[in-house]
Amino acid sequence: MAVGTISTRVLTDIANAIRYQAGVATLYKPGQMAAAVTALDGTDAGNYQAQSYMQLESGILSESVLSDIADAIRGQNGLSTQYQPGDMAAAILALSWDVGVKARAMLLTDGTLEFNYRDGRSSDHGTISQCWEVNTAGYSSDSARPWHSIRAQIRKVVFDSDWSSAGMTNYGYWCTGMNQMTEVRGFEQCSGATDVRQMFTSCGRLESVFATSFDNSAISVYTSVLYGCNRLVGGTGYVPTSTAGKNNLVLGANGVLTNPNADARVWVWAHLYDTGALEITATQAPDAQRTILATGRMCVNAHYQAVGATPWYEQRASLRTCEFKSDLAGVTLASIDYWFYSNTTLTAVTGWANVHGLASLRYAFNACSGLVTLDLSGLDPSSLADLFYAFAQCSNLTTIYADSTWTLPAGVSGMGTFYNDTHLTGGNGTQYSGSAYGYARMVIDRAGQAGYLTAS
Repeated sequence: MAVGTISTRVLTDIANAIRYQAGVATLYKPGQMAAAVTALDGTDAGNYQAQSYMQLESGILSESVLSDIADAIRGQNGLSTQYQPGDMAAAILALSWDVGVKARAMLLTDGTLEFNYRDGRSSDHGTISQCWEVNTAGYSSDSARPWHSIRAQIRKVVFDSDWSSAGMTNYGYWCTGMNQMTEVRGFEQCSGATDVRQMFTSCGRLESVFATSFDNSAISVYTSVLYGCNRLVGGTGYVPTSTAGKNNLVLGANGVLTNPNADARVWVWAHLYDTGALEITATQAPDAQRTILATGRMCVNAHYQAVGATPWYEQRASLRTCEFKSDLAGVTLASIDYWFYSNTTLTAVTGWANVHGLASLRYAFNACSGLVTLDLSGLDPSSLADLFYAFAQCSNLTTIYADSTWTLPAGVSGMGTFYNDTHLTGGNGTQYSGSAYGYARMVIDRAGQAGYLTAS
């Protein structure tokens, strides 16, 4: 650690500034000063006593002592200023504090946007980097929010347990465009809201809105409240459409809210590497020895409603192959709706024997023009229920392989399963027909049974 000589007057000035702000007569050693600055909260104890300069005019001091004091000052004022030792006393004297009972929004250093209602500025969740007073009357647009300019920095929103006392009812535009935010916690504190228009519009990475309860009965304005929330999944697996509204801001069936104490969602992870290989796995961490392009999770008991729900969506042009890994053995992967929709560079999917309980392939491979052959060998079809446009618009698809024992279960449905797959031919020579492209052709093509599958 570097050391240097410093005037004792500088340290005395810093200590006196701390004593003035705190209203104390405490004597501080240099190594105690950073913590003392951090502890300042605007409270004046009424016993300020300045200390005179020491007879010793200079001394040797570790550089870390001064850098810690500078960090503490920046932690208090939220600035990024670089301070020389001689500037620190003035910077401490210039500190001011947000006091009084107010509704506040605070950006923490980890990307959390915290809302609370209390006396003085404080956080229950981390270190505050920026703070704003909230207008409890609400805002007329997203740009009117004081946190609008930092919306891309927000990773999580938290409503503290005291927030409901703020009396806030207008949440219009509250989280609009927070496209890096993945979760909201404490949403029960927003019960009694009347206006939630565009509250979560274009929150494309939002997965969870946690609440132990929520009263939506007073909501009267909810235009586009969940528009663009393609990754949002409620606690029972419900995924909203772009037109979902007030009646979907609930817990339970058809609700986007999740009780953190009763979360029935099941997740797997997707890792796309720079080789173009996508792996669907029960392992959260990607392979550290490989270059990762995209990583994230998918809810396997959710029926996604649109493209853009997958973690690899923004890197989809790099996708070449997909493998369902063997560690999925204990997972019921009920739905892959929209997972590969219009992934035009996808050429192969493997590991189907590791997929269990698959019920829905709605739009799963729609418009995958890079597929020439698709091998479903190993996939157990006994759970299939929905094949709606599952392989439609695969303009270059010629062959779909499946186990010779492949049999569709009773009750399966799905119009347009092979719509416009004009090059597709079954193993017994049955060619695509513009009058027969529904789920009924999702069978092995053999004598007496026209189908578009080929026995592997």
